[in-house]
Amino acid sequence: MSIELSPQVWAAVFLVVAAAGLLQGAIGFGFPVIATPMLAMLMDIRTAIVVTVVPNIVTGLVAIVRGGNWRGSLGQHWPVALWTLPGALIGTKILIFAPQDWLKLFLAVALFVYLRQEALNRVDWTAVRNHPRRAGAVAGFLGGFLSGSVNVALPPLLIYFSALGLSTLVMTQVMNLCFVSARLVQTAGLALAGQIDRTAIMVSLPLTAVALLTMWFGWRIQDRIDAKTYKKLLKLFLWAMAIGLAVQSSWRLLGA
Repeated sequence: MSIELSPQVWAAVFLVVAAAGLLQGAIGFGFPVIATPMLAMLMDIRTAIVVTVVPNIVTGLVAIVRGGNWRGSLGQHWPVALWTLPGALIGTKILIFAPQDWLKLFLAVALFVYLRQEALNRVDWTAVRNHPRRAGAVAGFLGGFLSGSVNVALPPLLIYFSALGLSTLVMTQVMNLCFVSARLVQTAGLALAGQIDRTAIMVSLPLTAVALLTMWFGWRIQDRIDAKTYKKLLKLFLWAMAIGLAVQSSWRLLGA
């Protein structure tokens, strides 16, 4: 896959990756939630995913081991990550073959669902707590599908782990394991389809350095930021991204 972007777009890519790394460091997850929709406004989703493939995987791995006791966290909930694999395989097939404007519209819908997370948390999820293995399989598969197709796996995984009442640290570690597992399947699928080559990997290496640097800075300011204000600003930003993607993709689809 040949990645040909103007210097202005490359500058924007570096700024987006820096912002996504800062978010990942500050709250423990969210790199693809910021990076993918922002870059999708500038390019097609496949290219947005390819240029950030290494930063996505590396920041996820770092988030898994940070905070301690990660083996205990993953030892109990690793089957959910296992279920992301078939979901990611199917999602990656859709990413490769589906029209880009439909993918952008699907990404906008996934963001809208994520932004309505608080309303979804008010639903009675007793069935999830009573049948954690079955619910975990469904959440893992859906998370993998969303991750493979549009790089945003949070909605089903947040619902599932919130219903179980996991601590923030455990939830962060396990969700990042799910993200990394799905991302590896996605990367392998894209590589086999000729969408990722050595050049694409080399291009994403400097972006990985930027992501790790701003991720470290996010850790440093984690205890100094007003969490409520931060979350409100993040939601406003994601609403803008979701609406922008929905309008952009719908305009092109209606004009096609």
